[in-house]
Amino acid sequence: MVLKLISWKHTLEKLNEEYEITKKKKQALDNLLNSGKISQSTHELISIEIEEALVEIDKQQRALQEKMNAKIVELEGQIKTLEMLLANSEIRHVTGDVDEEVYQRESSLLSTGLETARHELDLVKSAVNKLSQAEVLVQEETKAQEVLESAEEPKPAETMVKGEEKQGT
Repeated sequence: MVLKLISWKHTLEKLNEEYEITKKKKQALDNLLNSGKISQSTHELISIEIEEALVEIDKQQRALQEKMNAKIVELEGQIKTLEMLLANSEIRHVTGDVDEEVYQRESSLLSTGLETARHELDLVKSAVNKLSQAEVLVQEETKAQEVLESAEEPKPAETMVKGEEKQGT
């Protein structure tokens, strides 16, 4: 269980790191264009690569989120089972079917298992929330970039007006 916990944490951290690096690359690329150090066509070519990287990060985040949602369901099932076992142990103890020593041992083990499962569930839910927020940011940035790119492209009417102005001078 600990290995799986470490595995998804590592993957989440790696995806977040890749996302931040990709954002920095995009900002550096935009700065190069704005300072006139690269042409619009070079900017567009590299932007495509960066957008592809963002799409891949988004896809990996979604896959991780699906796995983590499955883990949430699994943990909720484990918690329910442990709660049922704890309740049965308590009932058997109260009715005298189990002596005090066995009851204390069962109760302690089941309580520890419940605490561990609940803690892991909280961690996974927190990570899913972070993933959801990161996914929203990626989607918003992708949409914003698409809007910016479509606004930068000259429209046919604008091109004609500019061309006619040049001819008239």
